[in-house]
Amino acid sequence: MTGWTIAAAELRIPWGSTFAAHRMIIVADAQLNAVRQVNGLASWYDRRGGRWRHKPIGYLGSDRLRGYDTREHPQTRLPINGVGRSGSVAQAIEEGAVKVLADGLAEADVEAHLAPGLETMRRINALSEGPEGGSGLPYPFLGFGPNSNSFFFTLLHAMEFDEPEFARPARLIPGAGALLLPQRALAEIRQSRLSASGARKPAMASAMASTPAAVG
Repeated sequence: MTGWTIAAAELRIPWGSTFAAHRMIIVADAQLNAVRQVNGLASWYDRRGGRWRHKPIGYLGSDRLRGYDTREHPQTRLPINGVGRSGSVAQAIEEGAVKVLADGLAEADVEAHLAPGLETMRRINALSEGPEGGSGLPYPFLGFGPNSNSFFFTLLHAMEFDEPEFARPARLIPGAGALLLPQRALAEIRQSRLSASGARKPAMASAMASTPAAVG
């Protein structure tokens, strides 16, 4: 396997068990080291610190469901099932604990593949007013309802990836299969990204055609 990889991964609860799972999108570099995560998390706003903080599970009426990209919020990085301290996902992929969604990507192409998912995250966070792009959605008590796994499923749908089947599947995956945005909104996100991609290609071709040829 060469190039960068976008994959689906889990945090098992308890660690290493088959009881319950929190699902996430991850990015691995060309050496198959996990370098980025996109997670939906139970969150609360720390007014004194002036920032959102996350917690393992929501149980207060004030808790919110928000999305985070570890590129901007490195503190939201979570342990990945089947992945040790080295951060390499190679063995986890072989064992089915991490499931590849797209691979062989150039680093520059990763953003294009993630773009519909990241726009979906932005819209979910903006569903209610609040700092740093919005307060997202109310978090269901103890996660029984639309939750972080629903966030994962919604991003998969926006990026047009099939829901993966993990090895040693968890018995409890609350929120799985639920969409946090209407189908109509997700189709709009996909179409807008396709239109933007199509517009860039003629612009690049025009720029190349207008560049004077090098003198040999």
